[in-house]
Amino acid sequence: MNLVATVAELLSRRLGLSPDSMGTNVIERALDIVFTKAPPEDREFIAARLVEEGSPEWQLLVDEVIVPETWFFRHSESFQFLASYVTENWRPVHPTRAFQVFCIPCASGEEPYSVAITLLDAGLEARHIRIDAADISERLLARARLALYGKASFREKPEPSREKYYVNCEEGWRVREEVTRLVRLEKANLLDLSLFRQRAPYDAIFCRNALIYLNERARHEVVRWMSELLDEEGLLFTGASELTHFCEAGYVPMDYPQSFACHKKKPVSSLEPMSAPTAVVAASTTLHAATTRGPMAPDADHAPEVYSSPLPHPGIKQAEQLANRGDLDGATAICERLVENGVKDPKVYMLLGVIKESRGALQPAEEFFRRALYLAPDHYESLLHMSLLCDQRGDVDGARLYRARASRALSRQEGKAVLKDS
Repeated sequence: MNLVATVAELLSRRLGLSPDSMGTNVIERALDIVFTKAPPEDREFIAARLVEEGSPEWQLLVDEVIVPETWFFRHSESFQFLASYVTENWRPVHPTRAFQVFCIPCASGEEPYSVAITLLDAGLEARHIRIDAADISERLLARARLALYGKASFREKPEPSREKYYVNCEEGWRVREEVTRLVRLEKANLLDLSLFRQRAPYDAIFCRNALIYLNERARHEVVRWMSELLDEEGLLFTGASELTHFCEAGYVPMDYPQSFACHKKKPVSSLEPMSAPTAVVAASTTLHAATTRGPMAPDADHAPEVYSSPLPHPGIKQAEQLANRGDLDGATAICERLVENGVKDPKVYMLLGVIKESRGALQPAEEFFRRALYLAPDHYESLLHMSLLCDQRGDVDGARLYRARASRALSRQEGKAVLKDS
C-alpha cells in the first residue's frame, strides 16, 4: 500500500484538502512524526490505524498537516469594518439583541478573540456578544483554550492596547477572562457544520484563508454551509483571493477597502457605505495630489478581449496561497516571474494590484488593475478594485461606473453559467 497516496486521498475526501495545497513533502513529514511516536514493531499497526477516522493516529496526522498561520487582528481593516458596521448600522436597529459571530477555522484562537475585543470596543455589552469558534485540529483548539500567546501573535501595527485585554506573564500574554468567556470553542469539520444549525443565523461569519487549501468540491460545500448559516443581512469575511468564490455564488463585496467582506446578493437594507480607514484615505489623498493623468476613466465596455486562456497558470494558485499566508514578497516574486515568462492572465495582474493596494501604493495598483482589464475587460475583481480606488480618491462618478461595469460583468457570467447548464 502506498501510504502517502492513501493518506492524501483520505485528507481530500474527509477534510476537502487539495493535494496540490499540501504537497507530498507535507504528508511525508506528518507520517514521520506519527511513526516516531511508536515503536518500530508497531509501524504496521499504526499504518492500519491511520486510515481509521477518529483514531488518535489520524488526529495527530491532521494536527500536523493543518496550517496554523494566524495572529491577532490579521487584516485589521476587517475588524475596523466590523466595528463600524456594528456601531453605525446594526446596534441602532437591534438595541437588545445579541450579535452572533461564527469563526471557522479558528486555529489557535487569535481571530475569535480579536472579534470579541472589537465588539467590546464597539460598545456592545458582554451579554450581547455570542461567538462560536471551531477548528478540526484538537491541538490548535487546546492552544486557543489556553489563550496564551507570544510575539508571533502580535504583528499588526499599530498594536491595540495589550494591557486592556491581555495579562502580561512570564510565558507571554494571556487573554483576559472577560474576553475568553465570550468565545465558545468546539471541534468541527468545515464540510459538516450541522452542529451550528440550531445556533444560526449568524450576524457575521469569519471564514478566512481556508478555501485556498480545499479542492473544488469542498469549496462549493463550504460556500453552501456559509450561505445556510449566515443571516440574510449578515456579513461574511473571507480571504483576499477567496472573495471570488463567494461572488460566484451570488455574494456582493462591501465597499470597504481591504476588509474582504461581502453579503448575500439580496439588498441589505441596513447597510450604508462606511468611511475608509484614515491611513487609506491619507494614501489616497497623496496619490490624487501626485498623479498627473487626471481622473481615472473607466475603460470602455467594448474594449477588445485579449485574454482567452480558459485555465489559470498553476503558479497563480501558489502566489495566492502565499499572499493569504501574509508572504506578500513571495507572492509578488512568483507573479513577476510569470509576467517575465510571458504569461498573460488577468489574475496575475489583479493579485499584483491587490498587493500594491494593501501596501498603500495606489498608483501602481491602478496600473496593474488596468492591465488585467486590458486582457479581460469583464474581469470582475479588477473592476471592483478600480471602483474602490475611485472611491478612495473621491471620484464618485468613476466609482459608480466601475461598479456598474462589475454588475454587468457578473450578470453576463451568470448568464453564461445558465446557458451552459441548460
